[in-house]
Amino acid sequence: MEKYFKVALSADFLTEERQLIFPDIGLSVLESEPVIDYKFVPDYRAEYVPEQLTGIDVLISLKPRVTAASLQGINQLCAVGRCGVGYDNVDLAACTEHDIAVYITPAGVVRPIASSIVLMVLALSHNLVLKDRMMREGRWVESTRRLGREPRGRVVGTIGLGNIASEAVRLLRNFDVARFLAFDPYVTAARAAELGVESVALDDLLRQSDYVLVNCPYSAATRHLVGGRELGLMKPTAVLINTARGAIIDQEALIRALQARIIAGAGLDVFEKEPIETDSPLLRMENVILTSHSVGWTEELFRDMGRIDCEGAVAVSQGKAPASVVNKEVLERPGFQQKLRKYADRRKGVA
Repeated sequence: MEKYFKVALSADFLTEERQLIFPDIGLSVLESEPVIDYKFVPDYRAEYVPEQLTGIDVLISLKPRVTAASLQGINQLCAVGRCGVGYDNVDLAACTEHDIAVYITPAGVVRPIASSIVLMVLALSHNLVLKDRMMREGRWVESTRRLGREPRGRVVGTIGLGNIASEAVRLLRNFDVARFLAFDPYVTAARAAELGVESVALDDLLRQSDYVLVNCPYSAATRHLVGGRELGLMKPTAVLINTARGAIIDQEALIRALQARIIAGAGLDVFEKEPIETDSPLLRMENVILTSHSVGWTEELFRDMGRIDCEGAVAVSQGKAPASVVNKEVLERPGFQQKLRKYADRRKGVA
């Protein structure tokens, strides 16, 4: 049977030797479909160029940016499956203009990222990384004098109360947190109450919380949402944990706050510029835990995200819209509907 439906996956799923980095990214879903042919983009670029996207129907992408320039002259592409829940590296307006649906994998990321947040909370609470460093440096006695502060009986505040934050709250309840606060203008107080969370203003959350968790999407509205003024509102014993996007926090202001001990510490998986600059003061701070935008990267994460993205590609090949489309207006565009009809008709012809 002719494999007429073309799927491409970004090159960053592979090592430099073109071997899969991750044990399972759902490729069996594609392999079970006789009309689907898949390949990996030959070379990695931070931003796709049109030559990489020519002649494909669905793109499954990890890190590269999809811009207006990437889509110049691209007419066949019908959908971009983004591995993850963030889509700030995809120009949604340009995709919509080209009748391309952009879909994400929310169900695949909730537990891995939520458990990573709990990991950060506990590691900071017990000075885990600091004590490890001290042990390796022969500072045994000094390490025993660095007492932690448990989440038990304390206040956890989350900026954003979506699926990941909700799951993190559920997991953290096991540690007898006294109160959970949330700032999220898109979530009603009633919904927050269902989750056992108090809905409060951002300033109130910052003043009251012992742990501030950043769980909101990145956008123009949330860029530097937490800056010098906001950090100054936090308790000097509080810690900030960001597993969302780096630019939600003013990184220079955060560095100053950590250096001055305005806040006690931070757990950062994301940064304004990635990879982090090699001369960043954050790398030399004992009160900071740093990970490479991958603290939630587990075998299960990539298995589930990959399968969801591949299932979305299969849906498109059948003439159906994928789940979790973020640029929903594209679904009503005649050009997008025409693409789906073409795939549906082709399937019928093959059958």
